[in-house]
Amino acid sequence: MNHEKKEIVYLKADEQSLLFFQALANKNRLDIIRLLKKNEASITELSQALGLSTALITKHVQLLEEAGIVKSYTNPGKRGLKKLCYLALNEAQIIFNNDYQEVTRSFEEVEIPISAYSDYDITAPCGLATEDKVFGNIDNPRYFSAVNRYSVSLLWFSSGYITYPIPLMDVDLDRTEEIEISLELCSEHPGFNSSWKSDIQFQMNGINLGMWTSPADFGDRKGRYTPAWWTLGTEYGLLKTLLINEEGTFMDGTQIGTIPLSKILENRKDKDQLTFTISTYPKDGHYGGINLFGRHFGDYNQPIIFRFYYRRANLQKTVQNKG
Repeated sequence: MNHEKKEIVYLKADEQSLLFFQALANKNRLDIIRLLKKNEASITELSQALGLSTALITKHVQLLEEAGIVKSYTNPGKRGLKKLCYLALNEAQIIFNNDYQEVTRSFEEVEIPISAYSDYDITAPCGLATEDKVFGNIDNPRYFSAVNRYSVSLLWFSSGYITYPIPLMDVDLDRTEEIEISLELCSEHPGFNSSWKSDIQFQMNGINLGMWTSPADFGDRKGRYTPAWWTLGTEYGLLKTLLINEEGTFMDGTQIGTIPLSKILENRKDKDQLTFTISTYPKDGHYGGINLFGRHFGDYNQPIIFRFYYRRANLQKTVQNKG
């Protein structure tokens, strides 16, 4: 079973990260991590591999879970439910200068509700939902044009595109060296389907950033924030992070595009905004549509988040000194 992992976490050398460091300060827990690097494993399997009791393994796994290093889920087994463990991240970096992010890595954050799109062209099956009910009629694209759609927390469509304007009034584009985009989404299938793939494209200012293949439409469990009344199948998505810089575009650390940020910014038609488009079209068999989650739906209670990272202070000083 495939699980989404954080490519990297950043830790400060302070008390807030103490639990993480404590979790690593034990040979048995390091051995558990070593085993989980290869494959997920049950408590019993870890116990047998390390020659430790299941009770002790359970305590070690609990500490690793509390630190965010390991996650687990349950599957039906021969004698009831079986707990399976897997690594939840790939890399961790320690920042010893506790003011590093604040002093040399400042940013401006812009939040865009999923209902705040400016343009779309989609096909049914499609729909919209608020925190309290389905918005309008399902499979009728004209409701996407409703002016009172501000409360929409989930939208879905089988093919087409949807475009969001990104206001720049508080953003200094001249100092921006990276743009980070965070959003929760997945494929779209009537009900849900755990093996329904979808090729999803991302564009900024009309320039293609790259493509990501969503592995599924997730409905095997209730989404953490999905309201109780929702019974139409899809429950949650995957939190994906796009990073755009001069080297190209990266999805969770993996490069998916090569067009530099400077060229993308030069292509904007309006000096006061950028545009961000999410699209999917039938091709190559991966035509699984899109579910896009906002607040009050899915596993992450957030809108689409854009972060504009500015050049580091020390780099600016170096340029000034050379001048």
